[in-house]
Amino acid sequence: MRLPSVNLLDPRSLFPWAGWGHWLPKLGPATAGGARALVRWGAHHSGLPVILVAALTLVLSWRVIKRTFRLALEVVIALALLVVATRLGWLTW
Repeated sequence: MRLPSVNLLDPRSLFPWAGWGHWLPKLGPATAGGARALVRWGAHHSGLPVILVAALTLVLSWRVIKRTFRLALEVVIALALLVVATRLGWLTW
């Protein structure tokens, strides 16, 4: 028996056994096409080469993702400290 191939950009391939899998959208090509169009638009309106706009987009998005992760981690730590302080009776709401 051959296992079906899994395409991580297509959520339908993750659930081939499920009857509802064919209702899931195929996100890979649509997302890639949208990102490609956005990079081309940015290159066209800025006058910069497409590869430079793509590189800037990649670097800046990575920085935004790192900062978002750090913020989420700080919020989780603060929330955990507030819950512990409340459970110990140091804070009342």
